[in-house]
Amino acid sequence: MRTGWLAIALACMTVAGCGGGGISNSDSDATAAPATPASSPSVKTTFSVAEFGAKGDGSTDDTAAIQKALNAASAAKGTVVFPQGTFMTGALFVGSNTTLQIDEGVTLKAIQAQSWWNIKTTIASGATNGFYPDGVSLYPQVPTRVQGIEMNWASAIINVRDADNVTITGKGVIDGNGQSWWSHYYADGTTFHSSLGVTWALNWDEQRPRGIETYKSTNVTIKDVTVQNSPFWTIHLCYSDQLHLDGVHVYNFPTAATGIMPSTDGIDMDSSTNILVENADIVANDDGFVIKSGRDGDGLRVNKPTANVVIRNSTVRAGATAFTIGSETSGGANNIEVSNIQVSPLTAQINSNVGYKTGGPAVYSVFVFKSAPTRGGVMENVYIHDINVDDAYYFMQGNENWPAGGTVPAAFGTTYVEPPYWPSILVMPANASDGYPIFRNFRFENITMKHVESAVFGVAGYTIAGEAEKGRFTNFTFNNVNITAVKSSGTSVGAGSIANAGNWTFTNSTIKNAAGANLVPTLATTSTAVTGLPGQ
Repeated sequence: MRTGWLAIALACMTVAGCGGGGISNSDSDATAAPATPASSPSVKTTFSVAEFGAKGDGSTDDTAAIQKALNAASAAKGTVVFPQGTFMTGALFVGSNTTLQIDEGVTLKAIQAQSWWNIKTTIASGATNGFYPDGVSLYPQVPTRVQGIEMNWASAIINVRDADNVTITGKGVIDGNGQSWWSHYYADGTTFHSSLGVTWALNWDEQRPRGIETYKSTNVTIKDVTVQNSPFWTIHLCYSDQLHLDGVHVYNFPTAATGIMPSTDGIDMDSSTNILVENADIVANDDGFVIKSGRDGDGLRVNKPTANVVIRNSTVRAGATAFTIGSETSGGANNIEVSNIQVSPLTAQINSNVGYKTGGPAVYSVFVFKSAPTRGGVMENVYIHDINVDDAYYFMQGNENWPAGGTVPAAFGTTYVEPPYWPSILVMPANASDGYPIFRNFRFENITMKHVESAVFGVAGYTIAGEAEKGRFTNFTFNNVNITAVKSSGTSVGAGSIANAGNWTFTNSTIKNAAGANLVPTLATTSTAVTGLPGQ
């Protein structure tokens, strides 16, 4: 895969003109005296939020003042700056031609609010179900996509919507302050949804702001900032193009004090194109780098791929995975390159919702490729190389039968009001065959893994009669991939299993136990032409 064009294109976007218009070869008299330029008043292009009344004292609601500064900067193609301090804020909207500069010593901290859908109120009570006033005020509903479904949903803390030429930069912090949202999710939301049999709707009903979202925007740079304690996904790149993330730090890691941080992915690339992510440092409580493109019937209707993505020179310290495609795959994904990634897990402090255990490595599986037979999409031309892994529970997991579907209990419409977006969540493909996903043409090269805590492979597609690719993982090549199937404690583990896969070729690659003996994954009868591992 060629990636140089993307780096060049991103560099060009930061330089006005990137070609012509500099020197004119006119026939005018070169000896003529230069004209005296007319004096003009200076144009203000830097706007401090303090000028608009922001306090930065860690308690005042500074949302309105910061938004005024952002609006002024957009009109002037300028920059918003902050004095040092902690600025409490709700959703902020960054317009076109704006630089949001969050320097070291500056923290934008989300104000906690009740933003979830209140489905607990009964119809008989006469109360109106919906969103809590403080949640709507601070995080207004906006059109977006959430876990593969288009709907109106709580806005992010930092929103770049329908905007062009935006930069978010500086070594300051965007703190999602997610505790109230995480606590409600487990203490109230999970219990109630489970009791009614609608756990499939939990992540949509428990509306939680994302850290940063770009939506239908172009030429966006996010550089050096730290985004932490996100209530939901940390950085969501949705329906956007020409995106450059450089030096971004994500920090969402559960402690005994915080409890588990549900669905706090690192960087989600969702039906977006021409993306360069580099020099990132990811500590997530769910997927680290994630490629997504829509879910089930709604995702197939939108039919937008994620394409032309480069992820490089980065570190993953915690997450359900280092790199994931799925489970929302309906629009497909293609031309993805992941390189020079160091996976150096922290030690997990508590059990998490993604499978790592107290005292173990805080990365569950280095790679996960997942979808469902209702989701569809073609994921192809993926090149993953020069990866160094210290430890994880698995090297690779593949699952094409990820949980899907759901029904609406009879209690809704009689006892409880059904949320308006539920029907779109439940839409299935018009034809069953449209829902069969395809993962093909994946290349893995120059990968070393020092420790494995559970098993090397856990791959399970499914077989469809008469289909060579649908529902299967096909044409995977591994060159110079060397895995030591030994726990950090020194005990050997198995090579795992591969089912419903075809045309997997290993060259110059090994899986070895603690004694140095070669291991081979268990191959189901539905796997064909898996060859090349020593010991086969």
